[in-house]
Amino acid sequence: MMWRFLTILPAISAAGGLCAQTAPAYTYEVVSIHASAPGQTNSRIGPGAQGGLRAQNASAMSLLTFAYDVRGYQFVDAPAWVWSEHYDLSFTPDKEDSLPGDGAPREQRDAFFNRTRQRMQAVLRDRFGLVLRAEQRSMPIYALTVAKGGAKLTAGDAARFSEIRVHDTQMMATAASIKGLSDFLAGALNRPVTDETGLDGVYDFKLEWTPDLTPQEQPAANAGGPSIFTALQEQLGLRLESKRGLAPVFVIVKIEKPGAN
Repeated sequence: MMWRFLTILPAISAAGGLCAQTAPAYTYEVVSIHASAPGQTNSRIGPGAQGGLRAQNASAMSLLTFAYDVRGYQFVDAPAWVWSEHYDLSFTPDKEDSLPGDGAPREQRDAFFNRTRQRMQAVLRDRFGLVLRAEQRSMPIYALTVAKGGAKLTAGDAARFSEIRVHDTQMMATAASIKGLSDFLAGALNRPVTDETGLDGVYDFKLEWTPDLTPQEQPAANAGGPSIFTALQEQLGLRLESKRGLAPVFVIVKIEKPGAN
């Protein structure tokens, strides 16, 4: 089983930035870290023994983004090895824990992932010597706005469970906010996306696009399909405008390669 996070919502402070690095309330009992064998192409972060975590061929950056629930662009001043070095890592929790079943309430599952992320933060602090500082920095961003002609969205039922499902190059949304769409786009485009649509309801919609690939990489069935920018405008009546703006980031003050154990 692999954990898949469709929409990642970073922890935001009252000032609109990322929360400062603090001592995790949950930690680990035993942790194992080894450099991954060369030549591996697949990466995985998923459940481990006793309610813990197991990562295979995971870059340090993927561990950071999982632990702090933010995007890669929100970590700045990181050394190059954070992307290039990969690790096999596992830990067991400090307290007995277990992943709630599929039928468990969303609140229970969210609480479990929050505890697991805090435990990963403790591993990064202890084994990678991680020190972070939260800041706001000016960088290229996208503003999501309503296109000429108006939005093409179907009003959703606010009483329903809000959900965004993504499979390859198709998104299906039920009772989803525009903020949820903006968060997905930020991850897909690796750039902050601000919601400037003025649309504050929930919506049901479908979005299909073609990834930005070379002709050799692009499947014949998708050849000539719309980019995500074009798909947004044609299918949802929304558009992305490139601009500069302030975005919350974590400055990596210190991070070290971990010793194996």
